[in-house]
Amino acid sequence: MSWIWPTYIHRDLPLTGQQRKAIHRDAWKLWWANRRNITLYLTLPALYLLTVFFVSDMAGRLATIISAGGFTHKLFRAAAPFALFVICFVVGGAVLQRSRFAPCVYQATRRHGYDVCAKCGYWLKGLCEDSRRCPECGMQREAMPPPGAP
Repeated sequence: MSWIWPTYIHRDLPLTGQQRKAIHRDAWKLWWANRRNITLYLTLPALYLLTVFFVSDMAGRLATIISAGGFTHKLFRAAAPFALFVICFVVGGAVLQRSRFAPCVYQATRRHGYDVCAKCGYWLKGLCEDSRRCPECGMQREAMPPPGAP
């Protein structure tokens, strides 16, 4: 199931199911607190609704140009909104999830006292304190927040 909705919590972290749920609850709180996230996610259905009729019409014109008639013409006009739906909601949702929700999970994990990279979520356990960069992505290592920080 993680390939459909990845958790973004490093799998080697010694967490119970309850702790993982708590991190996800905190991540959702962080996500909802940022109005830009809500705006970006609401643009997906707006984009779909604004372009679906145009795309269907353009697909019909394309079918006419390639001299496809009857069933093929109808198929082009019917498949275009479905392809647009997949692009807007599946691909767009996955991109926004990775770019907007994953950092919230990493921040929530850090607030629960686990030293993970704020950019990629890599568990930084065992690295010496002198190490200034994440070995996974190379991002500058941030100081850990105090336990129970908001």
